[in-house]
Amino acid sequence: MKLRLIRRNFLNQLLLGLCIGVASLTQAAESDKNSFTVCLNKDNAPFSFIKGETEGGFDYLVAQAVARELGKTLSVRWYEKERRSRVPVSVKTSVMINAGICQLVGSYPLIQSSLVHEAGVDTTHLPPIKGLPSERREEMIKGSPLVAGPAYYFAGITPVFGAHVPEFGLTSLDDLKPYKIGNRPSSIGDLITMAYKKGVLIQNVTHVDARLEPLDALSRSEFDVTLSEAHKFDMYQAAHPQSGLRASGLMLPVGFNVGFVSTQEHAELLNQVGNAIAVLLENGALHKAAKDAGLTYIKPASPAVGSGLGLEKMTQ
Repeated sequence: MKLRLIRRNFLNQLLLGLCIGVASLTQAAESDKNSFTVCLNKDNAPFSFIKGETEGGFDYLVAQAVARELGKTLSVRWYEKERRSRVPVSVKTSVMINAGICQLVGSYPLIQSSLVHEAGVDTTHLPPIKGLPSERREEMIKGSPLVAGPAYYFAGITPVFGAHVPEFGLTSLDDLKPYKIGNRPSSIGDLITMAYKKGVLIQNVTHVDARLEPLDALSRSEFDVTLSEAHKFDMYQAAHPQSGLRASGLMLPVGFNVGFVSTQEHAELLNQVGNAIAVLLENGALHKAAKDAGLTYIKPASPAVGSGLGLEKMTQ
């Protein structure tokens, strides 16, 4: 009788343990199903940043909005970009996904050449990631081809006028012929100016010292207009509200889309995120996220993944 009781208690404990184990596995699977983990650059304001305990930026707000739309719980992993690394950015990005740090990486330039890498350099260590033990960074992890997800912003170029220039409606760069145009030498703005219609604006060009900020020189009326990255001008205006500088309202077709990327393993999640982005664009949530981050929202261009910056369009 005693032996039978012992066996019964043992079986009850075994069954209880199995039930607990199954419940734990079910909870873990449900947690994985509802998780939405995104890697963001910790020092990429106004797109993404973390300062102390404050997390923010346009990409951060977009990730939050997507998670809400999908009914998932957002977890952001903050990484630090290694600026002197010679490893292709596609490899550095994909190893974070392959190591299980995140499912998607945000604010990625959607250019064909940035999604692939040449054979030979396909393994590297993880970049610095907030909360990641240092020993994890000693591992060498193999990279994978990246799959482009949905674009949610176009990083474009716009002419910016000084306060001394009378307001007028700028319809094309042809309208800049009466004005002095200043940029850093070999900057994207300078390349556009020099290339435009095979050089019709070259006589208008002046250069500032490469160590100086063209927007500062423009605010001192050293020239009339500069060609600036739109988000850079937004940041400048926020820091110098009395500068008197103004955006022209003309967005040039030079730049690239920004969006989420992942690996083939998460292709289905990328499709879901794409559907969510379409809804957020339609209902104005992306515009609101940009406004809250201090950005002028620029709708993504077509195609979503470009072959380059589009400088060739300026020569025509």
